[in-house]
Amino acid sequence: MLNIALQDAQNKLPELIQLVEQGEEIFILGDNKIRIKLVSCTEKPKKRLFGQHRGLVTMSEDFDSPLPDSFWLGNDESSS
Repeated sequence: MLNIALQDAQNKLPELIQLVEQGEEIFILGDNKIRIKLVSCTEKPKKRLFGQHRGLVTMSEDFDSPLPDSFWLGNDESSS
């Protein structure tokens, strides 16, 4: 956490932005009180959890069964 006076922050803005993007928490002081908190708008990628959606997806028993020849040959019975 870094506290910095408003006048100093104006002169060091590029450096402060770089620090915020690296995860540093920066507060800008005015009249010896915290007035502004610099926050990065870019979101950090969330960690993906293995098994997070377990049980939410179901597949039919014949999922791995071969498809009929009519599927591969384009013989669509509904159009005849």
